[in-house]
Amino acid sequence: MMKFLRISGQDKLKLPYNLRSNQQEIIDTIEKGLHSNNHIVIEAPTGSGKTFTSLASSLPFVINKGYKIIYCVRTNSQQEQVIRELKAFKESGNNFSVVAIQGRQSMCPQQKDDDELAKSNWSEKSKICKSLKLQSKLGEAGCPYYRKLLRPTKSLIDRWSSEIYSAEEFTVNAESENLCPYELNKLLLKKAQIVIVPYVYFFEDFIRKYLLGWMDTSIDKIITIVDEAHNLPDWAREAASESLSVDSLHRASQESGKFGLLLGDGSPPTLFLDLVESALKSLSEYHISEGDDEGLLPSHIVSLDSEVPTFETEMMSLGKMTLYRLKQQSSDLSKMGQLIRQTLLEKGKRPRSYLGSVGDFLCRWLDSIESHTIRLVGNKPLRLEKVCLDPRVMTSFLDETAGVVMMSGTLSPLGMFRDLVGLKPESKLERFGSIFPKENRLVRYVSDVSTSYRELNANPKVWVQLIDKLESIIDSFKGNIALFFPSYKILESALNEINLSKPIYKEYSGMKQEELMNTVESFKSDSGSVLAGVMGGRLAEGIDYPDTSLEMAIIVGIPYPAPGVRQEALQHYFDVCFHGKGWEYAVESPALRKMLQAAGRVIRSEDDKGMIIITDGRAGKFADSIPDLELSNDIIGDVGNFFEA
Repeated sequence: MMKFLRISGQDKLKLPYNLRSNQQEIIDTIEKGLHSNNHIVIEAPTGSGKTFTSLASSLPFVINKGYKIIYCVRTNSQQEQVIRELKAFKESGNNFSVVAIQGRQSMCPQQKDDDELAKSNWSEKSKICKSLKLQSKLGEAGCPYYRKLLRPTKSLIDRWSSEIYSAEEFTVNAESENLCPYELNKLLLKKAQIVIVPYVYFFEDFIRKYLLGWMDTSIDKIITIVDEAHNLPDWAREAASESLSVDSLHRASQESGKFGLLLGDGSPPTLFLDLVESALKSLSEYHISEGDDEGLLPSHIVSLDSEVPTFETEMMSLGKMTLYRLKQQSSDLSKMGQLIRQTLLEKGKRPRSYLGSVGDFLCRWLDSIESHTIRLVGNKPLRLEKVCLDPRVMTSFLDETAGVVMMSGTLSPLGMFRDLVGLKPESKLERFGSIFPKENRLVRYVSDVSTSYRELNANPKVWVQLIDKLESIIDSFKGNIALFFPSYKILESALNEINLSKPIYKEYSGMKQEELMNTVESFKSDSGSVLAGVMGGRLAEGIDYPDTSLEMAIIVGIPYPAPGVRQEALQHYFDVCFHGKGWEYAVESPALRKMLQAAGRVIRSEDDKGMIIITDGRAGKFADSIPDLELSNDIIGDVGNFFEA
């Protein structure tokens, strides 16, 4: 029997599944918000069908009102889930067009035969692609995959728009017909009603404008759905930040010798670059305290205290130059970069210029002092860094859309998330409980151990007690266990001292994706093994451990952000912006989200059974936010009783 959903008197949407538990309530919440062009924040745990319900409530606005959906995802696996749900909706008899976008790095077939293109970054790929397309238009060699799209036919667009493909499927199929997947995707966007994109395509201002142009629509016709939205604030702040390392200065010096270009005053760029490095060393010695890796620079060209050096004053002092000359020489470097890139491009080489990158960074540094950023000098590596403190720099445009749906299993406190992302004050905030049997999940914490920096440094016995506690819990259980630590440093220290007979699979900083996934698969296929990762890392977010591949997660401490000038500045900024809530917004809530994400790895279906243990007495303060959390007075007994039941 066909299942239907009626949205406020509109035509019926054909559903691929029967609605489960609270899904109708979630759909009603989203639908009501979209009718008033409002913003909706939904927190619902694994198994709630967040992707399905967000589509079920928004698709009628596409089918009946002519809106378009931009569905934002962070990872390729999340994009695959959206495609699966949309295919199910279409197979049920609903008619719409879908395009899934990824960058040229994933979709360009030409790079398989072009080494220069393959090793280019996204910006360089764009320049090379533009050059190859121009050659094709002029009848020269150009790109063979683009040539067939110079005169696209209606039948070609209709045929490719009639199917729903994941980005990977689309790439393979287009390439098999010698068509450029990336350029064909752009042609299909005008007809597309649902477009699935990585965050960067929608939240980067200049890319969003191109995207809307390709879609032939305006922002007020867009319904925005953001999946795993808990990642958005940190992603936005990182995307709006930038840095300049001493390694880039050294590469720029090498490039200067190769091309032999001179600055406007006739001096070689190496003299200016050496001054920059000297200024960084001087700033690091003055501003970075012993034991720290970075120091806060005054956010002024000249400090309020004239004795405190800034980058600008150090450059003017060391180089005996005016601020005008500093800006001029930075601009000269930037122009050199443009010339070098064009020269390389014309020779069929990768259009990369380190001189240009240094000049571009310094021009932006010298021309902009924003209240929402801080400036740092750092070691390891020696660097200048401009750090964005406010996610709203990237997200404030959302108020112009036809409606916003933000979803995740970990967004609490919802009001804090709304504020950080800059959603409407009247946004609809809803938190839905788990639909899985409560008896399948046990959440406990122990109070006799801690990972507090202060306690660990003050009393060595605290660390010994923690190691003993971990050993006793792990030895008491025969199934697969995950250990999630607050940092890689604590992870390595614990694994060096913990004495276990079980095989251990671990994540380390900088681990390549392929090696990480091989590690996960080895752990899943093993029996009675231990997986070690960090909260906020890839093992603790976005990876499923189905059935009995993970039956216990031990959260080793509270993942409070590491103290330092960066964290202090963020907390102070949030204090000012959000009425004294700096500690809650910058410290407590991020730690809570990381714990909840790690805990969420255990129960992924209604048949899963698992236990979550937090080994830190400070966990009790989160009892209102972590469902079913209770203190254990006999954790070994609790483990035995739960798994024997």
